Amino acid sequence: MTPPRISVVIATLNPRRNVLHWTLDALAAQTLPKSDFEVIVADNGSSPPLEEKELTGARALRLRIVREPRAGVSFARCAGISAATTDWIVFADDDNGLDPDYLEQALRIIETSPHLGAFSGIARLHSCARVAPWKKDLLCYLGIRDYGTEAVTSNQHLWGPWEPIGAGMVFRREIGREFVRAVETNPLAAKLGRTENTFIGGEDSFIAKLAYPLGYSCSYQPSLKFTHWLDAKRFSARHLARTIAGIGQAFVLYETVLGRPQPARTTLSTLVELAMRLRYRMRTRGARAGAVEWFWDLGYFRQVRSLQRSQQYGPEILHRHSEL
Repeated sequence: MTPPRISVVIATLNPRRNVLHWTLDALAAQTLPKSDFEVIVADNGSSPPLEEKELTGARALRLRIVREPRAGVSFARCAGISAATTDWIVFADDDNGLDPDYLEQALRIIETSPHLGAFSGIARLHSCARVAPWKKDLLCYLGIRDYGTEAVTSNQHLWGPWEPIGAGMVFRREIGREFVRAVETNPLAAKLGRTENTFIGGEDSFIAKLAYPLGYSCSYQPSLKFTHWLDAKRFSARHLARTIAGIGQAFVLYETVLGRPQPARTTLSTLVELAMRLRYRMRTRGARAGAVEWFWDLGYFRQVRSLQRSQQYGPEILHRHSEL
């Protein structure tokens, strides 16, 4: 059997079985020959455990399951990255339906853009979803995005449309290995990634940002498209607020790991800044959307204060990436 050209990693914990099978059906329908890609399902402690026979079925995919007992999507993704046998990896969440040409287009981009380290494209919301109009501007925090028909590429260590989100991200395995090493050796990096009990995300942004010190760019590539099937509960104001706060926390963590610690704050300056940001967000986003988006600021300042209290701004906590 010929070796695969690209690996698809799916990190999952107690997935909705029908949605996971929808994700796998989309992979089975890829225009890229099945012999050219492998599928690695990283089971993060599902009960009952996932089984290869159930997931493969009649799809004839080159599918393997790896089991990661440590709780957290970062650990599951590390397990999938470590199991991959190809130089390029694609993250597909257990609620993503990749368009039929996704993997074929990814390989085309890889062949024509050797300077890229990580990229992704358009993420659509599943048509079954019902979202209140005032929440639509917040969907970017749930991994829904469309920046138009033109590619955007950059090697700037700044957040922008060129930086891929975790769902659908295509990246070099050498970048993935840097991520694995960081998670395994740095306690702040290990905090990134949601668990059943925490909403801190950011492991995907961290992976993307690891491309820059290695000399690569990130890119938005609109030829890549997939559909995101989100559970209705994720659109509640409470869930959105907790998700957005977790993203703010994650920003502080991965920027610190990368050698860019955020400025220390006094209690008074934090309260003043939070009040000013709440007023600004409500004025620019509207009262409801602004109030929910303000939880990014709340998560950010809480994490800054937490690191100050634990004295984790010292040089001993910084990963060697800060020296690259």
